[in-house]
Amino acid sequence: MSTTKDPRGMHLNLTILKSRVFASLFTKIRDKNTTSTEFICYSKRLMRILAEDAVAHLPTTPHTVTTPTNAPYHGQLSIVDTDPDMVCAVSIVRAGDSLLESVRDIAPGLRVGKLWIQRNEISSTKEAVHSCSCTKLPKGIGEMDVILCDPMLATGGSSCTELRILVDHGVDPKKIVLANVICRPEGL
Repeated sequence: MSTTKDPRGMHLNLTILKSRVFASLFTKIRDKNTTSTEFICYSKRLMRILAEDAVAHLPTTPHTVTTPTNAPYHGQLSIVDTDPDMVCAVSIVRAGDSLLESVRDIAPGLRVGKLWIQRNEISSTKEAVHSCSCTKLPKGIGEMDVILCDPMLATGGSSCTELRILVDHGVDPKKIVLANVICRPEGL
């Protein structure tokens, strides 16, 4: 018998998305009979929902518009709408690129960065190794809000390495949104 603790208690800033469509999408994605074409379709739908929510966690500013009936609507705009040069989506090469694509569909004007993280397969601890030669981060990233696109999280080692790299480049940890699809509680 397996019991799972509520993961929200593990981290103050952890947000678990809730949507009735997730059960259906994950069922289709995990089905061994799902074709490659179907897998891509369902994954893109899932990534789009995650990307929209990641963008929603970025700073917003109040904004009033006039509706077609000439009534004012008091809403808000995301920083991706008002100042896209101050947002960077950082992809973990390979796995994160699929999520990056969804973020770029929503906000095509934002900056893009790339990190190459891999496990040291020779080591018994399989620690995350960062390849500096493959890291491409835009100038001024330390002043930007960052969406870190890393869909898979197991032990958390790679994510910790990714976050350390961003902080070492001057990014305020409070300005980082880690967008993740599947994770193990041990990684949180």
